[in-house]
Amino acid sequence: MEEEQLTVEQRTRERLNFVSVALGKAILNPEPYQNFIKARDNFCVSDEARESSMEYNTVLRDYQMKANYGGLTPDGEVKIEEARKKAMENKVLNDFYTSQEKLISFYQELNSYLSEKLKLNFATLAKPASSCCG
Repeated sequence: MEEEQLTVEQRTRERLNFVSVALGKAILNPEPYQNFIKARDNFCVSDEARESSMEYNTVLRDYQMKANYGGLTPDGEVKIEEARKKAMENKVLNDFYTSQEKLISFYQELNSYLSEKLKLNFATLAKPASSCCG
């Protein structure tokens, strides 16, 4: 009986290990992740894309500061939209942002699926323990 129990436990461990490896591959090596890595690498070597990103982020920060301190005007949103459109004209930057959004969406869907199957929030369980504030 004891030997039979050990065999069942060993099979369970082997299955758990197999599933864990498959899950790790699904998390770390999906197509959206590979696309993001390529887009990120292209962004990192493109001076034009980085400059477009900095220009857009400057306008966005200015808008956010005005919003925080009550200095927002109706043309603020127009400026943000114009800056976003101008930034997205850069194909490398557009690919980077788009691939980033797709990757986030993929991981959100994966978390929903796993959380439903496990009956708990997988992302919360999987995140590293914090040394501060929970």
